[in-house]
Amino acid sequence: MSAGRLIAAYAYEVSPRQVTSFAGGAVSSTAQLQAALDSTFDRSKILSAPAVTFKVDTASPSRTHPIRDAALTVAFTDSTHESVVEGLAARLAGAMDNRSKPSLLMVSVHALPAAHERRLLLWTFPQQEVFHLRFTGGKTSLELLEAFNRESSLRKAALLQGPNTRTGMLTARVLDFQASATERTVADLWIVKFLAARLQMSDAEGTQLLARALRAAHTKTRSDQYAQDQIAAAITALRVTTVPRWSIDSVASTYLSGAAAAAFTGSVRLAERAAVFGIDTQRFDQLVQYKRFTLDNGVVVSAPFVEVGADRGVQVSEVDGKRRLRAEGEIQEEQVRSRV
Repeated sequence: MSAGRLIAAYAYEVSPRQVTSFAGGAVSSTAQLQAALDSTFDRSKILSAPAVTFKVDTASPSRTHPIRDAALTVAFTDSTHESVVEGLAARLAGAMDNRSKPSLLMVSVHALPAAHERRLLLWTFPQQEVFHLRFTGGKTSLELLEAFNRESSLRKAALLQGPNTRTGMLTARVLDFQASATERTVADLWIVKFLAARLQMSDAEGTQLLARALRAAHTKTRSDQYAQDQIAAAITALRVTTVPRWSIDSVASTYLSGAAAAAFTGSVRLAERAAVFGIDTQRFDQLVQYKRFTLDNGVVVSAPFVEVGADRGVQVSEVDGKRRLRAEGEIQEEQVRSRV
């Protein structure tokens, strides 16, 4: 899979806590470099990598963030931006400590089929393992080594994609082969210190967001029985899913379509839709376990989603174009309440 037509590329040597000037700069967008980046992009599977949300300054109208601001500048303006990318190199050097090895930071900008969108990739590679940076006559060039296609446990990547708008590039897809390292500070270098982002949501946060979005979608589509059936089926499936991690976007693409999908995703901020989380099934049941029916005679019936169906205690059918409800079961508790 192609990363997209290469528009610009930059490369810098970065050492831990470096305070001297950085060797590197803009590099020529050659066919060889395009092919190498396409190969690594395809092998990395970064489009399906975990999502992170940038910790933007919400008090700022433009939602400022050092990585996002740099990405928008480099991706959407035509001039060369060596000073901006060198600022990213300085940020990476500051995030590294003496346990980190010198790396090559590479930034590439790619055109996408949608003319108003760009893709920006941030890569780090161990120097000499993938690229060899050369300086000749004041120009920066990259010598691609045969080792380019080797997987490296030290390699990291971030993909930012979107339009140059207030809501563009608020999230990223991230690869970090040290993210499961026992030494948490090593794993946090790329995502927390350098990208200033939050990796995924907690299971509790994600489960609550999922339940809230499903309930909101159910309310918005109350006049659309097909959409309501999709939502009910999604809830039933999610209660017993064996998939370990979900996002709002993946739930929508797996279980919903049309009005149901639009109502479901429409209640969630764009920056949260790609965040990945595990479903806390016990909490999920507590948040979405009941479906509420109001009948024409004023009777209100609330029922667990899993109890609605042809072979369940609550049955919904259609007679003469009107939906009718039938509920059967042993009464275990009876309450009388005053409206006062």
